[in-house]
Amino acid sequence: MHISLLQSFVAAVLCFASPVNTTTPAAAQDLYTDDQEWKVEISDGWFSAKTFHYGAYTTTARKNSVASATNITFKNVENPFNFLVKDSSEQILVQALSTPRVSFSGRALPDWLEKTPPTNPLFYILINGTQSNPLVRWELLLKNPHYLELNDNKPIGILRSPDTEIRVTAHNRFGIVNSYEKVCYEFHIKGNAVAAVMPGEQPRVWVSKRVKADTEKVLAAAIGALLFR
Repeated sequence: MHISLLQSFVAAVLCFASPVNTTTPAAAQDLYTDDQEWKVEISDGWFSAKTFHYGAYTTTARKNSVASATNITFKNVENPFNFLVKDSSEQILVQALSTPRVSFSGRALPDWLEKTPPTNPLFYILINGTQSNPLVRWELLLKNPHYLELNDNKPIGILRSPDTEIRVTAHNRFGIVNSYEKVCYEFHIKGNAVAAVMPGEQPRVWVSKRVKADTEKVLAAAIGALLFR
């Protein structure tokens, strides 16, 4: 009888415990591999501002302002910053800020953003064009996910240009279920996860080797903004 009671107690504890998530989303199982992970190096010395190096890319330090070159005219802007992301051939200006969803009234948004209350903040990133497409700007819009959305790797945003859309999801598969621990953002093209970034004290980055060079640059710029966020 005592053994039976002990077994029941142990089963109850296991039932209500929050397990560590050790799986990755089915659509991304071929992304999180050693050969596609970019080592992230952080430079943050006593006399220098924080910068990141990942893959072939390096950021400058962030400037806490709206860059005049971006021509952003939102009425409500919070926590703006900008920086450059560089590789061996070029540098790309990246502007990031927070603004209410109402700032995008009249513009087409995916359902998961359109249904966000008008006053809820969205994290917004504007990425200048690359050398091969200098006139094409990209923008990233992200809402703050609920932990239940993280549990299911639900869509929380979109990275887009005038003719291309990359869906953004977020999950906590490297952390604990029902928590915001180790949030990881995934970028999806045609249903396939092509890149991911886990910001924080121990950041990690993955980028598919199948991504085209121009798309890789845009993803690297968006990843830099999320690392700085």
